[in-house]
Amino acid sequence: MANIHEMQKTGTPMADAQSYDKPQTLGTQMQHIGTQVKETVQDMGTQAKEAMQAAGTQVYEQGRESLQDLNRSIEGQIRQRPLQALLVAGGIGVLLGLLWQRS
Repeated sequence: MANIHEMQKTGTPMADAQSYDKPQTLGTQMQHIGTQVKETVQDMGTQAKEAMQAAGTQVYEQGRESLQDLNRSIEGQIRQRPLQALLVAGGIGVLLGLLWQRS
């Protein structure tokens, strides 16, 4: 009977230790999962930021090249027909002046 009594005494602290270990282990696991989620979200945010910066740079470069092409095209047309370009620019100026006076 002493053995049963000792087992019960030994079993009780073990049960208590296990009950205390489970919440700690669960808490530790939850913290670990939380840390992993946080790191994953941060990595995704960094990747998205880098992708958007790369896309923004690409769009900027394309826009800059398009404006340069437009500038060269307009410049070429002005060189080919300077009188017509001057008349068009003057006409636009007169229209803008009339619109400005109305407001």
